[in-house]
Amino acid sequence: MLAPLLALMLCMVTVDDWMAARPTVDGLDIERQRDGPLLRLRSGETVLAEGDMAVVQRALVDVLTERHGDGRVSIPLPTMGGTQFWADVRWDGGWRVQRHALTGHFRLLDGEDVRRAWGTRLACRAALEQHRLEGDVATSPEHLVILLHGLGRSRRALKTLAERIAAQGLPTARLSYPSTRGTLAEHASDLNDVLAGLEGVARVSYVTHSMGGIVVRHALGLTDDGVKRPPPVRVVMLAPPSKGSAVARVLEDVPGFGLVMGPAAQELAHISLETLPAPPCPFGIVAAIRGKPDGANPLIPGDDDGVVGVDETMLPGADDTLIVRGLHTFMMDDPDVADATVRFLRTGWFLPEGEDGRAVEK
Repeated sequence: MLAPLLALMLCMVTVDDWMAARPTVDGLDIERQRDGPLLRLRSGETVLAEGDMAVVQRALVDVLTERHGDGRVSIPLPTMGGTQFWADVRWDGGWRVQRHALTGHFRLLDGEDVRRAWGTRLACRAALEQHRLEGDVATSPEHLVILLHGLGRSRRALKTLAERIAAQGLPTARLSYPSTRGTLAEHASDLNDVLAGLEGVARVSYVTHSMGGIVVRHALGLTDDGVKRPPPVRVVMLAPPSKGSAVARVLEDVPGFGLVMGPAAQELAHISLETLPAPPCPFGIVAAIRGKPDGANPLIPGDDDGVVGVDETMLPGADDTLIVRGLHTFMMDDPDVADATVRFLRTGWFLPEGEDGRAVEK
């Protein structure tokens, strides 16, 4: 009886001497010594390497490359960065692993949207780890602001807003998803994939445009799978169809609408608060108006931004709301909107302290 008990105690001490240093990849664990300088690479019960991070990282690259290769021959050419056919499934210091919505193959893009590898997901991951070893991949920030575009758009639509947010000291990541090529649940699953793989990021805030806000709400509502992800801090939603879209309800039966705009567009017609909860953290909503009594779009009741009505954007529980004059398509480029967004991310309020009202007059 005594021998098995001693063996169990020894095993427990050995496990307790080490802690996870990075998330597991392909059954490989990088662990850090709790009370010492060493790191190790472990596969099951087998220690494959031990030393400093460079030694362990080299071993990780070697094992991944041996198992999966490092991607097919890839001429480093610029890409569009992902529009309607690519979904980001990993973000690392500005580098992204993407999956093609139709073929299912993967590619690795650097921070300038240049393709560095393609093939299987793990082959792209091997290539990414090689670039990390070479010092090409930046260290991720402790607090990251993720920006998510709307229906029919790409991450490029949020470039100006991201630059303005970053200029005020908040690191950003613009993600891409094939908004017209999947359901809301599929887009949310891809976002959660990115969140689960973030390394060094302890907290995440979100800035979304239009349907991007619905995707984030969907993703944050799918947190009971036991996977550890950085907790949300604050969410800013620009012109979200929070209660569904009157335009989508009118167009959903038009032949070809679903084929062109995708299943997620059809889902926008019937969003339910019962099945799609509000963000589980402080959130604010910015709506745009044209300033006309009957709005700009006759398909939408009340004032609107041409695509989404003010009433459609509102969501019970919002910590603050802001109404600006503008158009749905371009409101994210408004410097006043950018300033208000940063203010909410920092304080939980859109307007400076002491200012009354909710409207920004142009």
